[in-house]
This record gives sequence, C-alpha cells and structure tokens, in this order.
Amino acid sequence: MCDRTKIILIRHGQSIGNLTRRFLGHTDLDLSELGYLQAKTTAEHLKNEKIDRIYSSDLKRAYNTALPHAEIRNLEIITSVNLREAYAGQWEDMLVDDIIEQWGKDFFVNQWKNNFGRHIFPGGESVEQSGNRFLSEILRIAEENTGKTVAIFAHAAVIRCFWALISNISLDNICDQVPFATNASYSICYYENGKITPFEYSNDTHLSEVGITKVSLI
Repeated sequence: MCDRTKIILIRHGQSIGNLTRRFLGHTDLDLSELGYLQAKTTAEHLKNEKIDRIYSSDLKRAYNTALPHAEIRNLEIITSVNLREAYAGQWEDMLVDDIIEQWGKDFFVNQWKNNFGRHIFPGGESVEQSGNRFLSEILRIAEENTGKTVAIFAHAAVIRCFWALISNISLDNICDQVPFATNASYSICYYENGKITPFEYSNDTHLSEVGITKVSLI
C-alpha cells in the first residue's frame, strides 16, 4: 500500500469580490457568472482524476467551486473554517479603491502588494497566521487520508502563503517567487512521512478558452 497522499489544491473561481475589486477575506460572497463557468471547466478537466474525498472552505465561493467536482463523483463536500481565506479585519468587504483612499496608496503598495508575506490586515490576521492555520489543516487532512487523493478548495492568499511554506521560501521572498494562484487553477503536492512536497503550482491552461483571471492588486 502506498503511504503517499496526493493533494489537489484548487482556488475558487472568480468571485463577485474579485470581479468588483473588493477584499472579501471571510466575507461570504458567491462566484460570478464567469466563476461558475471556470469551476465547471476545471471539474470537467479533472473528471478522470481519482479523488477519494473533497474538502472545502465553508465560504460560498470555494464551496460552489467544489460542487461540480462532487457531483461528478457523487461525493460529499467536507467543509472547514480552517480552510478559509485570511481574515481581512477592517478591510473586509471594502473596495480596493476605498482602502487606498483611507490607508494611502503607499501603505497599500508597500505593506500588501510588495510585502505580502509580512502583511498584517488592520484588525485581522497576518498572512503568516493564516498560512500556518491553513497548513495545519492540510496536514490534518493528509494524515486522515493516507494513500488517498484529496481535493481541497480554498483561497488565493492562504494558498500562496502555504505554497511558500512547503517550498521553504522565506516570507520575505514570496512576492518574487510565488504569484497568486489564478481563479479555478489547481496545484498538486504530496504528503508522506510528515512532510508536504510541492509538485505543480497554479495550472490554468485548461481555462484559456473561458478566461483566466488573476488577483488584481492595484
């Protein structure tokens, strides 16, 4: 029996927040029309992939991205609050333009865009805290599914920080070495003997015809 767990990590499709340039964090807005199409397209692309269990953030945009994958396989979606996006505190549900107006463009660029790994949301989580929360949950899931393949549906910031952590990339170097995963892209890593090994990050080639969308920072 193989003791290696395969982890397929999928970012949610374009959300209404992504479309309107709004920070969501834990704010529970749904997918956009394009986001639903992206989710369906990724599910169709991965339909022949052996998946034993499906896990998702409990937020709508992640859960509804997982839904077509679950329907293809007749699997339940196991939700977890620990798979949520970083809590954005005072930035929750704010337009990017309003954040820049209130906190200043220099702060937004220097503390969020260019210093992502060290960013602390005002009144919310730090990126590091959210990444470690997410990593701990992935480790728990992997331990419970030894030798199986799991699909996990989550969010841009926690996926980005998680990928840096498992790749031994310093928080100070994330901006240069790990881009945000695109909407409805999938990443693959493996868990064995207490260690997660990265394999492939943010594969979105299957989305070229429907539309590839990215985090818009400014």
